[in-house]
Amino acid sequence: MKSTFVFFDLDNTLLDHSSAEKSAQKITHESFPELQQVSLDEWLETYRAINHRLWERYQRDEIDRYELQKTRFSATMKSLNLNPEKSSEIGATYMEFYRTHWQWVTGAKQALTNVSEKYKTGIITNGFKETQQLKIEQLKLKSYCSEFLISEDVGKMKPHPLVFDRATEMAGVPRDQILYVGDSYSSDILGGKNAGWRTAWYNAPAVDQLPENRADITFSRFDDLLDFLDV
Repeated sequence: MKSTFVFFDLDNTLLDHSSAEKSAQKITHESFPELQQVSLDEWLETYRAINHRLWERYQRDEIDRYELQKTRFSATMKSLNLNPEKSSEIGATYMEFYRTHWQWVTGAKQALTNVSEKYKTGIITNGFKETQQLKIEQLKLKSYCSEFLISEDVGKMKPHPLVFDRATEMAGVPRDQILYVGDSYSSDILGGKNAGWRTAWYNAPAVDQLPENRADITFSRFDDLLDFLDV
């Protein structure tokens, strides 16, 4: 069945979250003497591991977003034997810097432009609503896409079926006519396949380590996605 609606993930599919995070953490690290007791690489590695675990807990409804935001910097500092007294200030500073470093993933803007000229398109993203809305505005995604779904609006995060059920209703086409483009195998590819969608896995670093790759296409160059969609 030919796709008629294409949904895109946002972070690390269209917007280069990893680069923005690293740049913002570097400036934050330089701004607080408390953090300079450890190297930037050690700080970033520890933060990312703790932040990932907290997002998994948030995904399982074990903590709320406020606990996640409050804990990720204080827990990182405690893990590195740093005084967490200024963790709230450090977290707020990081978010301010993070918002100034958003940019497109290489090739994503032209790909989205081309796809949107032939297909109806939309965005599905996890993350905090106000932050994701700012990203949508900064990248001017409403110029390309007609439907936007932020997981907080559903009360569940990808890959929960409710997210994909709501998005299916928004698309207004049969499930097998929807293609979802994303970078996360667990959230985007498995979530999409379990919803009866087609999926395109971007920049799949662990594809060779999977016993089975259920994506309809795996690509690292957006030109390959455009070829797949005959754009």
